Amino acid sequence: MPKQYLKILCILIGSLTINHHAHSKSNDDDNNTLITSSAIDNVWSGHRVSPQLLTRGQHQFVAYYDSNRQMTVAHRLIGKTWRYFKVDSWLGWDSHNYVTMELDSEGYLHVMGNLHADPIEYFKMSEPYTVRSLKRIPIMVDKALEMRMTYPIFMLNKNNELLVKYRDGGSGNGNEIYNIYDTDTKSWSRLHKNQFLDGEGLMSGYFEGPTMGPDGNFHLIWVWRNTPDASTNHSLSYARSPDLVNWEDSSGTPISLPLRLNKTEVVDPVGPKGGMINGNVKLGFDQQQRPIISYHKYDAKGDTQMYVARREADGWNSQQISQWTGFRWDFGGGGSLGKFPVKPYSPEVIDNEKIGVIVRRDDTIMRFVLDSKTLNTIRVEDANLYPPQIENITNASNQNMFASHTLELEHRVFHGVGDTSPEGGKFYLSLHSQPGNRDDAHTVISKPSVLLLHEVRD
Repeated sequence: MPKQYLKILCILIGSLTINHHAHSKSNDDDNNTLITSSAIDNVWSGHRVSPQLLTRGQHQFVAYYDSNRQMTVAHRLIGKTWRYFKVDSWLGWDSHNYVTMELDSEGYLHVMGNLHADPIEYFKMSEPYTVRSLKRIPIMVDKALEMRMTYPIFMLNKNNELLVKYRDGGSGNGNEIYNIYDTDTKSWSRLHKNQFLDGEGLMSGYFEGPTMGPDGNFHLIWVWRNTPDASTNHSLSYARSPDLVNWEDSSGTPISLPLRLNKTEVVDPVGPKGGMINGNVKLGFDQQQRPIISYHKYDAKGDTQMYVARREADGWNSQQISQWTGFRWDFGGGGSLGKFPVKPYSPEVIDNEKIGVIVRRDDTIMRFVLDSKTLNTIRVEDANLYPPQIENITNASNQNMFASHTLELEHRVFHGVGDTSPEGGKFYLSLHSQPGNRDDAHTVISKPSVLLLHEVRD
């Protein structure tokens, strides 16, 4: 369908809501899509940093940095008005400093963020479902391990118990920490008796997951990185666990902690400067519930190419799926690298015979359609990461940003975490921001962006 399908004739102001019927392309089929959009707040747009949207039942939470860079959390019952609260944490210029949050089983929200090798920034409700009861907690488990925290992620295990994972230390010499929360004592403890990962002072791990698979196991993939230089990523690796405590390789052989390069399962031994980067390895599952990973690396000619790797009877089968010529992303250095010129997404089952892998290359979104038996590419087709009407709505809401200056702005969309709406709708956030600048300040700061919530129903 054309990119500009419909001109939005009104600008979202405050909490104005638009019910927008549109005709959108969804993979192979055309569907009638209803998008309901509403403004949440004016937010910081001076560089790329990610908010989070969490939905649990009727409760919905948004965490973000407001127009003054202050971390803000909003809560509502779906369909009701938002209640806002600002905690005492302010953003600098680092694009790593996203916000993450999750509810425990008793309805207390836990929030972390603004962390890139920084002392702990952790807030917890003192009253269930009451956003204005969020309070700073200075120590989670061990103050000595909470002085250089990075990449916090909350998650739930099979028993609906709350966990958090984060990196302790720096790029190239960091260790992974898992904590588990006890709702009876309202306290945290270490999940693992031994250290989870040991780079032996030579490297650290950059993880995707753990992800709950259709087989009931948690699946974890990661790359190793030797230094803060992004080009030193190497050795795509894999492990799985039934409970996040006991780990094994893809054949079921137990792995004793800590994870080390010389005793973990390597999916593809891509070497340093081999064209693989952390954040661009994505996990999915095929029709037989087998893990399948999308990633990129350099081919024999030095071009960047897309690959998938799947666990099969004889081990991991790696297959090149793109045939690009003259395209090489020669990345390197430290800090946030800005917009990646190529980004893969998790492989997904299309039907009994095909697997799809969506990839963004520059501003083109494509889907590689693979034969599920051979992993050979059948065709490459146009695709969407989200309903394209969302961009029209965000543009209309932020016309003042474009009118005031000619800065480079990115349209950014985020999938909500957790549950769908009572009607089965999917939730998204959208905003505009300047790109990252390797975590340094821009010379000009853009006007605040309107942060929008979208419910999308077919």
